Amino acid sequence: MTIGRNNPCPCGSGKKYKKCHGGKEVVSLQQVVDKELSSIIENFYKEYPERKDIYELRLLLNKWNARLKGFWPSNRIEQQLVDYYLLLQKQDIWTKYVEKQLQKTIRPSVIQVLEKWTSPMMIIGEVLETQQSFIQLKEIVDGNVYELETLGGDSKAEIGSYVVGIVLPDSRRGENGIMILSGVAFLPDRISESLKQVKQLATESKLDTQAFYCEHMLDCLTFIHVSEKSEDETPKVNMESQTMVSDNEKQDPTMTEKQTEMLVALEDMMKEKGIKNDELIRIFRTYLTECAPNPRKAGATAAGAIRFAKERLSADEFPWTNKEIAAMFEVSTSTVQKYFEEIEEFSAVPA
Repeated sequence: MTIGRNNPCPCGSGKKYKKCHGGKEVVSLQQVVDKELSSIIENFYKEYPERKDIYELRLLLNKWNARLKGFWPSNRIEQQLVDYYLLLQKQDIWTKYVEKQLQKTIRPSVIQVLEKWTSPMMIIGEVLETQQSFIQLKEIVDGNVYELETLGGDSKAEIGSYVVGIVLPDSRRGENGIMILSGVAFLPDRISESLKQVKQLATESKLDTQAFYCEHMLDCLTFIHVSEKSEDETPKVNMESQTMVSDNEKQDPTMTEKQTEMLVALEDMMKEKGIKNDELIRIFRTYLTECAPNPRKAGATAAGAIRFAKERLSADEFPWTNKEIAAMFEVSTSTVQKYFEEIEEFSAVPA
């Protein structure tokens, strides 16, 4: 179906298409719908994660980095974690967002797709068939067969390879149609041996497919990415703790939940004010792990760190008085003074 430039715009605005969503060229209705759906996904990642989610995400990131370091670059680990957190572990975040979009959307063809979007799915699928417009996949855990649309007919998948990632139901392709949400990985057939471990773990868990992935996502990724490396490059795996340990690299000590919360308090404040100071973060992180302060409020030590940066690091980007710093973190000025002195003593930076 195509839309003439003088026809009513399918967005429901009442304007002619050429004066609304149309350009100089006549385009298909599917292109208009695809653009709107893409915009909905893009705006989701602009709104989420929210500030209140950062603390929990940082704790999870420490755990994921320990398991996946050496297989993925840090930015890819973080993106995969954010998708897992927002779309599987805290799926109500995504569900409520979609429900809001349904209230704002009036185009029936978009509503039809959105109504099926409330339950994103993790999939590890073996490629059974490749066509110009879609890939047929068989889910390794439950055996369900899906059709994944390929963008512009461009597919990196080959028969016998695997697709791993989070997808959305796509009612336009029928009951088993799916579409990419933010990104999927196309992996070679050599990971098939590792997938036997995934299937065994799924059987032992006695959970349905999506509940299994939600609970064991990190285990699955660990199994997969061990096999992605050649034998000479693969870090050793401690099967008891399932923590990756390289031959030549010792893992940094993991911060406690309390220490991470204090670090996040400082980083959030600096991000909010548009401040970057790597030296302060380095000193503060080391202070937290070595001195293990235990304030009632996480912001107490961060307040002391801000004053320390101003007075001992000569950081002009921190212009506030002791009273103003205390107000930022809702602590007393004496608390600011206490932790300023602790950090000063720890760092041994001369006055």
